[in-house]
Amino acid sequence: MTQEELAADELKHRVFLERLNIFYESLSVSVFAVVVVTLLLGYLLWTPENSTSVLNWCAVTLTIAVYRIACTLRYRKSSEEQREASAKLWYWQMMLGVLLSGLAWGAAGFLLYDPQNMLNQSLLAFVIAGMCAGGIVSLSAFIEASATFIATSLLPFIVALMVEGSSETHVMAVMAVLYLFMMISFGRRVNLTVIGGLEMTYLRFQAEDTIERQALFDELTGLPNRRLLQDRLGQALARAKRNNTQAALLFLDLDFFKRVNDSLGHSAGDELLVEIGRRLSDFLREADTAARLGGDEFVALLTDIEGGSEHVVSVVRRRGETLRSAIEAPIDVQGNEVHITVSIGVSLLPDDTHDVDDLLKHADTAMYRAKDDGRNTLRFFVPEMQASLAQRMDMERQLRGALEANEGLELYLQPQYTEQNVICGAELLLRWENNGKFVPPDVFIPVAEDSGLIYQLGDWVIESACHIGARLQDDLVDREFSLAINVSPRQFRQKNFSEKVLEAIENHHLPRGLIELELTEGLLIEDVDDTVSKMLALRESGVRFSIDDFGTGYSSLRYLKSLPLDKLKVDQSFVRDVLTDSGDASIVRAIVSMARTLELEVIAEGVETEPVRDFLISADCMRFQGYLYSRPLPLNEFRKLLNNDRDRITA
Repeated sequence: MTQEELAADELKHRVFLERLNIFYESLSVSVFAVVVVTLLLGYLLWTPENSTSVLNWCAVTLTIAVYRIACTLRYRKSSEEQREASAKLWYWQMMLGVLLSGLAWGAAGFLLYDPQNMLNQSLLAFVIAGMCAGGIVSLSAFIEASATFIATSLLPFIVALMVEGSSETHVMAVMAVLYLFMMISFGRRVNLTVIGGLEMTYLRFQAEDTIERQALFDELTGLPNRRLLQDRLGQALARAKRNNTQAALLFLDLDFFKRVNDSLGHSAGDELLVEIGRRLSDFLREADTAARLGGDEFVALLTDIEGGSEHVVSVVRRRGETLRSAIEAPIDVQGNEVHITVSIGVSLLPDDTHDVDDLLKHADTAMYRAKDDGRNTLRFFVPEMQASLAQRMDMERQLRGALEANEGLELYLQPQYTEQNVICGAELLLRWENNGKFVPPDVFIPVAEDSGLIYQLGDWVIESACHIGARLQDDLVDREFSLAINVSPRQFRQKNFSEKVLEAIENHHLPRGLIELELTEGLLIEDVDDTVSKMLALRESGVRFSIDDFGTGYSSLRYLKSLPLDKLKVDQSFVRDVLTDSGDASIVRAIVSMARTLELEVIAEGVETEPVRDFLISADCMRFQGYLYSRPLPLNEFRKLLNNDRDRITA
């Protein structure tokens, strides 16, 4: 069944319930009128000859009225849920009452009819016609009910008129038949008007409810949104002041949520967010509030926390850690087991602030501190965080401006050497000069990651690297050489990453094998199928691959064997202490041996002394990078170094 058909069925059902409600709410008035008219008609038609018939008719009619009143009382005492569950039963009780009442008035027109008394005939015709007209109004919600009542009331009287056989009664019978059809036709029009009005009312209420929900609740998870949350925060703040209690605002941001969207699709991401919202709601008490601010940001408002500051912090920390663990539990998303973690920032009210907007900002600031401290953790707001956040936002603004203006950003080249001290490649390292000072990459790269600028920055790096490759081509004739580019995991996960790289290489007419992409171990083991697919597409066009900082992650030998890799790069944390730390020396030898077995090149970074280089050569590592040879250089200086190296070789 389609969504439109379901909506139509729901509308029909709701209108049906409201029609029942209209009938039973107005039935008592109708029955009261029936009782009055019954007693009055019985009095007016009473004669010694028909006294028994009149009394019996009155008794039956009044009994039916009592039954209908009893049904009305039972209906009014029932709840909405009971009315909906027994809607069909209430409907058939209504129809039974209508049928019995119609038969009673039809019996009056037949049993109490006096062919010799014109006043009797006129009075019966007037009363029955009036009851039919009244039935159109009281039974307007159901055309089948009004038609049944009119037909059963009029037909016996029409039969009585026809049986008498006089020309006058035949005319009256014809008029009664016309009146019957006219009343049913009018009843139909009134019924359609009632149903149309009910449908419009229901649709209007439904639209108003939808507008209200859209204004106050998140469409995906059904949780309160920012607008409703701010109202709840105001209430919590007022209650905390009034009762001398505290409340806590927990600002939650999922860690690496974009990986789920990139690897499984946005529908899977939405399913994950719905489950997170459910777990958050299950965690909270009835007095607390769970909300979604947008994206992968959620909020939990814990209210009415009693005790001193230390006790409150202890309670909030314990509940926050419990929530963090609950979210961390595996989640089944479209048949995939997903593990997601969350960073939580906490702000207390009224201790931290008396302003609702500041409360959200403080919790957000504390959440960013949790991100900076390694994610999957909880941090409370302290005033020093605000200054740190301001600096971070200022850096983000300046980095965005540098990208848009293409100013201050530059790629430096750190040469890589063979064991014969010949330059065989270079690693491209991003540098950012801001206000006359170089900003360390480990400072601005995390800002780019968190703000989403990493995509724009990564595109700039790829384009600039290919431009450098084009400028170096004349200097690389008859030389083994590769340009290594560090690739962010988030950048690599872009659906069109391969296309961007290949387009840049083609636009600059670079030879096969010149561009080498350095990937991290963590990236390689996430969504292996997607990783392999992209690597193979790039490999076919001559792009080489290396694992950066090898040994610091959790690479699987199975992955190393199946992935199209060319080189392992031994992390400098192992290289620098190989002469003093036997553990590092053993690790380096093991990495080199494994790489040789897998037919991969090995390059050691962080080579700063000749004894370390000599050790690496003895361990069969024949590629080096480090300050022993050169620091990272601007392009012009690197070209001079490259030319000097060529002159030395040919001398």
